[in-house]
Amino acid sequence: MSRLLVSAAHKSSGKTTITVGLCAALTAQGLTVQAFKKGPDYIDPMWLAQASGRDCFNLDPYLMTAEAITACFMRHAAQADISIVEGNKGLYDGLALDGSNSNAALAELLDLPVVLVLDARGMTRGIAPLILGYQAFDPRIRIAGVILNQLGGARHEAKLRAVIEHYTDVTVLGAIAQDPRLALVERHLGLMPSREHANAAQHVQTIGRCIAEQVDLKKILQLAADAAPLPESVYRVPPVVPRVSPGPESVLRIGLARDKAFGFYYPDDLLALQAAGAEIVPFNTLQDACLPDVDALFIGGGFPEVFMSELQANVALRSNIRTAIEAGLPVYAECGGLMYLARTLRWKAGVFNMVGALPLDVVMHERPVGRGYVELHTTADAPWPVMAQAATPTVRGHEFHYSSLENMAPELKFAYRVVRGHGVDGQRDGIVYRNVLASYAHLRSAAGSDWVAQFVNFVRQHKNAPAAPAAVVTRTLLLNDKPAADAVKPPLAGSGRVYLVGAGPGDPELLTLRAVRLLQQADVIVYDHLVSGAVLDFVSPGAERIYAGKRCNAHTMPQEQINALLVKLALEGKQVVRLKGGDPFIFGRGGEELQALAKHGIAFEVVPGVTAASAVSSYAGIPLTHRDFAQSCLFVTGHLKDGTADLDWPSLVKLHQTVVIYMGLGGLAEICHQMIVHGAAPELPIAVVQDGSLATQKVVVGTLANMPERVARQGLRSPCLTIIGEVVKLHEALAWFKPELTNTTLY
Repeated sequence: MSRLLVSAAHKSSGKTTITVGLCAALTAQGLTVQAFKKGPDYIDPMWLAQASGRDCFNLDPYLMTAEAITACFMRHAAQADISIVEGNKGLYDGLALDGSNSNAALAELLDLPVVLVLDARGMTRGIAPLILGYQAFDPRIRIAGVILNQLGGARHEAKLRAVIEHYTDVTVLGAIAQDPRLALVERHLGLMPSREHANAAQHVQTIGRCIAEQVDLKKILQLAADAAPLPESVYRVPPVVPRVSPGPESVLRIGLARDKAFGFYYPDDLLALQAAGAEIVPFNTLQDACLPDVDALFIGGGFPEVFMSELQANVALRSNIRTAIEAGLPVYAECGGLMYLARTLRWKAGVFNMVGALPLDVVMHERPVGRGYVELHTTADAPWPVMAQAATPTVRGHEFHYSSLENMAPELKFAYRVVRGHGVDGQRDGIVYRNVLASYAHLRSAAGSDWVAQFVNFVRQHKNAPAAPAAVVTRTLLLNDKPAADAVKPPLAGSGRVYLVGAGPGDPELLTLRAVRLLQQADVIVYDHLVSGAVLDFVSPGAERIYAGKRCNAHTMPQEQINALLVKLALEGKQVVRLKGGDPFIFGRGGEELQALAKHGIAFEVVPGVTAASAVSSYAGIPLTHRDFAQSCLFVTGHLKDGTADLDWPSLVKLHQTVVIYMGLGGLAEICHQMIVHGAAPELPIAVVQDGSLATQKVVVGTLANMPERVARQGLRSPCLTIIGEVVKLHEALAWFKPELTNTTLY
């Protein structure tokens, strides 16, 4: 079994280009070349597959057992004339101090002769101790030859050959001059994938010809053939799973996002899907107007940030995917797939709408956020039954992402607890929403995670389960208490119109009936950060969702852009719901938006919502007025245009008055200080309520003197509402809402 390992002294030595060239050159001679890549990687294997005309398989000592590596190698190498393994980083580099997961360890396991690629720029005599040191460091590793790379000319090559011949016994297999034709385009995550390259096949052929001219291919073949025989493998390439007759175990159709934006898939995972009874149905996120007829989706990693404009432009497919997810379609998404399912993707100066199925936003950064191997423990919220009941909850994988998530809905659940790595936030990964599992971690079924069997089992259970009525329609029927025929009214007729709708504080049961009907009838929903995912569940699956942000000091869209967007959509004849947290006319800038609409003669309507002051005080058991404590109530905003809290302090310290402060968490210490300075008693009661009316509600009670310290200790975050006054004393006696005990689903 002819085989070899192409490695190097350090990363960026040119081993990928040379390995691609070797595969292309030998394939051009009519040989069947099987490429392998050491470690977790998607892009290098794409180029190696392009060069050899066969899938490239990964061998990963950290994720795979020695038995699994040997099985994978022998299964696929048995079908080829020669197998070439490309290493990663340097020959002796790896995570373990003892080198047990290094390239050298892989070479020892599979008895691979090593071809060492040396970047010889600026080197002459110093190349000899480098080679000698690599030989002496581990005598079990056979360095069969070296390929000199990045040479400055014939004179440079001659000096290096003379030094190596004089001081070492290593064969020089090739000498490659600096040549721009050999370059592979790089960007923020490494090489550009071959599927994005306009002339990938032609470029690979050019590299192959260059390598064939400068490397002794006969010697390469000879040293590969001289490798000691390995035991005959009992493993065979898995056969294609035949279609079976319809029934509980019928073939499942799994849609695979495969295009320029998404393409990070391990070939053995795809083979495992087929072996488990799945038919893989590719679809193109950039061009297809709708999904194929499938039972589930697998959206792998890729570069959605590079194609975010094109992804946004495909409104039909985004809407189709979102509708399918809301209807319960099982979806597994990794990294780039997670980003695609989010509301928006922001990179540099651009913010673009994505699918909008996951209640969160993605932001790209200049430096990696998560990079390297990950170790995860499954949680009770893991959606796949086998995963949730696994005897060993540890899952290993890898991550490499420059993005982070913002504005996540607090009610989101997570399938994994992060033990090693970063994931979503350093503690959690694997977002669970309906039948979606979306994570930054890349898993590999052949590397011990067994995710394919678990996912296919989950999809099959879902497919065979009795059909359930649509959740949104069911909830509407119950809320309206009307027959099915009256539950969903015909679409709104007439020209474009904007409905300014209050979403309330977050609990969907506090929506008005008018608001629910409009959410189900609108063409477009433009919504803010404070609108909960549970409220968005009422939106018609066919409606376009546009996330406008509106978070303190972090607006996804400036207010002027929101105004212009509403005008544009209405002029296009759309029925638009502008959905705002609380009540749109109380600190919601709804009036400014309506002024812009009125200026253009666009019809509009206002649907009030339960404002945060009313809802939060009720759920916290703090009446805003009480004849024994307060005969008036004052609403103020703690966040002004310039980011300050320069309020009318004398008006806030009147007796027998309750003060409710919206958006005051950031300036709480200054608010408490100024009220005391202007005459309020330091012991005046104050309450700060986080996530009022939701299951995550938290109430912190104190005084003007100690509240800043208490809030800091509790780690409260926005959204919070502050209530100041003697009425806060009633909280202990009237606090009826216990999220852990109260069943708020009354219908």
